[in-house]
Amino acid sequence: MEFNGTFLASIITFLLFVYLMNKVLYKPMADIVAQRNKVIDENYQKADELIKKAESIEAEVEDKLAAAKDGARMKYGEVIDTYKEKRADIIKNAQDVSREELESAYSALDNVSNEAKEGLKSKMTDLANDIAEKVLGYRSEVQGFDNDKVNDILYR
Repeated sequence: MEFNGTFLASIITFLLFVYLMNKVLYKPMADIVAQRNKVIDENYQKADELIKKAESIEAEVEDKLAAAKDGARMKYGEVIDTYKEKRADIIKNAQDVSREELESAYSALDNVSNEAKEGLKSKMTDLANDIAEKVLGYRSEVQGFDNDKVNDILYR
């Protein structure tokens, strides 16, 4: 192999071609690829930040929703307790009124019964005399009923 001027010109031409290609093609392409990688990395970072922000917003929403549910449960419980108290008051008042009316009715019934018994007591002598007249055929006056025995019979 001979080293002559053509070989040296080919080497110089090749080196000049590599230098020009590097300047014109490879270097700008490498810059474009580097920029593209930089943009992709920035987008990944932004996406990670947005995902973290979305997760924190989601957690905040879930916390607020849980707090709202707890508040609603407490309010519901308070309303139910209030209505239960009102219902208990209404039932107690109705029972008191019923009890008073029942006691009044018993009292009135006792009064009527006592009046009837007292009326019977006063007519007992007349009734005994009428019965004796019908049985004996003449009127005899029955007297001296034992009030304790009469009361015992009537007020049992």
